[in-house]
Amino acid sequence: MLAMNSAADVIPLEPGWEKMREGIDKFTAIMEGGFRESFPLAMHSELYTTCYAMCTQKAPHNWADELYKRYGTMYEQQLEQTVLPAIKAKHGTEMLREFARRWKNHKLLVRQMWKLFVYLDRFYIKRISALPLKAVGVQKFEQVVFNQVKEEVRAGVLQLIEKEREGDMVDRDLLKQVVDVFVEIGDWRPLFPTRVGEEIGDIGQARLNTYVKELETQLLADTSAFYARESSSWIGTDSCPEYMKKAENRLQQEVALVAAYLHGSTEEKLLKEVETQLLANHQSALLDKEETGCRALLREEKQDDLKRMYKLFQRLPNSVTCGLQPISQIVREHIVDVGMSHVRKEEAEKDHSMYAQQLIDLHDQYHAMVQGSFGSNTLFQKVLKEAFEVFVNKDIGTSSTAELLSTFCDNIMKTGGDKIEGEIDTVLDKIVMLFSYLSDKDMFAEFYRKQLAKRLLLNRSASDDDERSLITKLKYRCGAQFTSKLEGMLTDMNVSKDSQNNFATWMRTSETNLGMECAVTVLTTGFWPTYKVDEVALPAELLRCVDTFTRYYESRTSHRKLKWIHTLGTCVLTGRFDTKPIELVIATYQACILMLFNQQEEYTTADIATATKLPMEGLMKYMQTLALSKYQILTKSPKGKEMLESDVFTFNRAFTDRQRKIKMSLLVTKVSADEKLSTKQTVDEDRKHAVEASIVRVMKARKTMAHQQLVMEVSQQLMKLFRPDPKVIKNRIESLISREYLERDKDNQGVYKYLA
Repeated sequence: MLAMNSAADVIPLEPGWEKMREGIDKFTAIMEGGFRESFPLAMHSELYTTCYAMCTQKAPHNWADELYKRYGTMYEQQLEQTVLPAIKAKHGTEMLREFARRWKNHKLLVRQMWKLFVYLDRFYIKRISALPLKAVGVQKFEQVVFNQVKEEVRAGVLQLIEKEREGDMVDRDLLKQVVDVFVEIGDWRPLFPTRVGEEIGDIGQARLNTYVKELETQLLADTSAFYARESSSWIGTDSCPEYMKKAENRLQQEVALVAAYLHGSTEEKLLKEVETQLLANHQSALLDKEETGCRALLREEKQDDLKRMYKLFQRLPNSVTCGLQPISQIVREHIVDVGMSHVRKEEAEKDHSMYAQQLIDLHDQYHAMVQGSFGSNTLFQKVLKEAFEVFVNKDIGTSSTAELLSTFCDNIMKTGGDKIEGEIDTVLDKIVMLFSYLSDKDMFAEFYRKQLAKRLLLNRSASDDDERSLITKLKYRCGAQFTSKLEGMLTDMNVSKDSQNNFATWMRTSETNLGMECAVTVLTTGFWPTYKVDEVALPAELLRCVDTFTRYYESRTSHRKLKWIHTLGTCVLTGRFDTKPIELVIATYQACILMLFNQQEEYTTADIATATKLPMEGLMKYMQTLALSKYQILTKSPKGKEMLESDVFTFNRAFTDRQRKIKMSLLVTKVSADEKLSTKQTVDEDRKHAVEASIVRVMKARKTMAHQQLVMEVSQQLMKLFRPDPKVIKNRIESLISREYLERDKDNQGVYKYLA
């Protein structure tokens, strides 16, 4: 059974407080003495017990309320009488040191007092929802000390920071301790160890209110002013690279400064002020410096300086006059200028065979710059593309870049990329990248188709795999429709090889002997270029080959009709000359001419025309190759370069050559002027059909549409292949109206309707 407290056990207020005061004074003395001795454990237990008893006594002897009041007053007296005078007695760095030491001691005092008065915290304060003991301790320091000296402390801190920026050594540890006071004053909770299970809560960014208001705001203003002065002195005297190095160094210093003694939340705001003063406010002047600005760095290929410029101005927000955008525009202008100078230089040259390689090299140079100096930033990738599109689409003399790029591909495919293993795929990737900048992709496709045809038919292609690789890359870039004809041509060649094997088997089975080897390539009309067909009178030997293969082919299919294109054919004849027999690899028409001389010794030009049924203009070219070229198989009389119908030709038995086999094919692999013209005409015709098809697709989906909208949508659809002329679109619309695919709106002539 518990006994009731007797009157003798009750602790009166004043004696009880006097005992508590003795303990408080004892701890304060130990603290002021530098903690040379420990606070007696027995006294700690006695004081805790006294506080507990005074708070648990029954009314009117329950002194919890009075103890809570005197707890706050005790701090006020100690701070006013001891701490504040000690801080005010000192100045400069010593004042900051005293301020930091007093705050450190005050935290220890609050922790110790909380241990003595903890019963108040656990029960009394929770019951009346009063300010916790630890908060009271911090609040009293703020009210009595901090608010009295904060301006002097802030001025001292800012002065030391400016000294460090000017290159002087400062006590960073001291600055850290002082700055931490501004942070810690804002929230007492993280300062003291807590009991297990005690909820201390989190007030978020509000805990930094005092730090922001009393220190950070002025720090940012002073920082802005400091760097405004410094940048103004730099911009007038330093070169662009020197200025950027200083700015980069300053930014690194500010990051280190924050890490050393400021709160982490200040970094972003502080750097923003530095960036504004050092970079944003002087960007135009810096970039436009005549001898050292951005244009000069690009001209001189100063990659490290350009990289530094990118990293610095990447920090700024992007706009027309700020950040990376102005730099990207200068880069664009520079690349266009360099590209146009290449165009002008190339126009003065006669041989344009290396122009595409020059463009690839130029692209490699600036692509490497975008990847390296500008970190593959999408903004710079975009201006690289825009810049190349400007000059890549400029014609070089009478040749378009589409044609020159196709010819370059032709040379690559014939040589296998200079026979370097592993490099050909990289070269093809670069070609396709350059191709992507062409506005007339359909023009490239048509030239490429004609040159591919010649490579395949003359067996000039170095690698089928490379041919397929490039077509696959083009297909990936432009879609299956773009490369369908090219793929069809390769397929035809593979099918023809199988067909040739089957033909050989058929001849053996049917016991057919042609007396010579015969190889036929069957081409699908829609895939291959259109070739001129001449009615030629073939020699009996060749005619027998044609008839035999026709019988074989018709026995295999009844749905296809063969059309013989002898202009693409090749024959191998053996010329029996006086010195030795020589094999002649020649065009079919050349073979038709030479085989006439098996029948008689001499012919006039007119006789040959009658016998072969070749047109005179074409025949003259063939006769020149046989009588006036490097290999003079025929002798012309009278001698001379002029060709007449009355000229007499005889077989030159005295002809000889070091080789036992010589090639004399007339099928020229280079693009002739006539082929250029026919290619452009074919492309123009195809474009008309493409425009009409696009108009019909759009109108079928929309039913009704205004003229301007229709032109824009059709242009957008066709932009992947070519850049359509609005006049052409308008003409095709008129054509579709006349053919009753479309009609004009009766109330608004600028609106079209689709007719189903």
